[in-house]
Amino acid sequence: MDRWDDLRFLLAIDKYGTMAAAARMLGTNPATVSRRMERMADELGLNPVIKTSMGWGLNPEMRELIKASETFDEIIRGEQNRLRMRAGMKSSEIRVACSPMMLRRILAPNMKHYATELAHIRLSFSNRALITTLSGHDIIISAAPPESGRILSRKIGVFALEAYVPTDDKDCREWVGLSPDYKDFPIMRKCEQHFKGPARIEVDTLSQLYDVMTSARIGGFIPVMAAQNLEGFDAIEGSYSTTDIFMSYHESRRGDPALTAVTAFIVESFGQSPWAQVRAEV
Repeated sequence: MDRWDDLRFLLAIDKYGTMAAAARMLGTNPATVSRRMERMADELGLNPVIKTSMGWGLNPEMRELIKASETFDEIIRGEQNRLRMRAGMKSSEIRVACSPMMLRRILAPNMKHYATELAHIRLSFSNRALITTLSGHDIIISAAPPESGRILSRKIGVFALEAYVPTDDKDCREWVGLSPDYKDFPIMRKCEQHFKGPARIEVDTLSQLYDVMTSARIGGFIPVMAAQNLEGFDAIEGSYSTTDIFMSYHESRRGDPALTAVTAFIVESFGQSPWAQVRAEV
């Protein structure tokens, strides 16, 4: 590839889905992205993008080139961080994708204990509860680890969940659950069995489950720790369930001092938080 910068545009199309979305994220316009893709087409002998129902997206033939480009990009970012932090400068941005509850209940409370280690690191958190690819992030924290790619994953904790019904309506058949993306989670299956059907209301986050349950006075499930403040509800026998939580990042980032500091912070945060533990008797 004669012009390495063109790969940055190709990666953006892969990450954000279309040339238009890539242009927005790169701070340029679709015409510029299009010209870069035309130049790549001349060099490669085939068009790197194809027309889809959503617009111009990545040609599947580019998959191996994308993998090589991602590795190249990750190595460069890691080396930049090493040099910047060695000079006492802030690292390039470390982008972390996780659920809002993880940030609020597990990561944020531990930041004060990692003030020194994180002092020269620029952190950006994205609300992505069920993410299975890096998708432009440096670190993802999710209940489902990536299934492909040069990704390193490790289990860092668990979420303990339990289903509840209003104390004054234990035969309640209405309940609130998460979106169908979570249908295979054990707690979702247990709720469908107990309430004898799918959820009447679906929400995006665990905190929203709590809000709807207490407001609408219907059944549902929440983290066991959140149930400490749940009044007027009783646990459904046999509904206790746990979900493993994984942290993942690209393997080429091993040795990146900024990423190493952030992953250490995440692991310790989950290890010490009661929100990421299971019952002692289970």
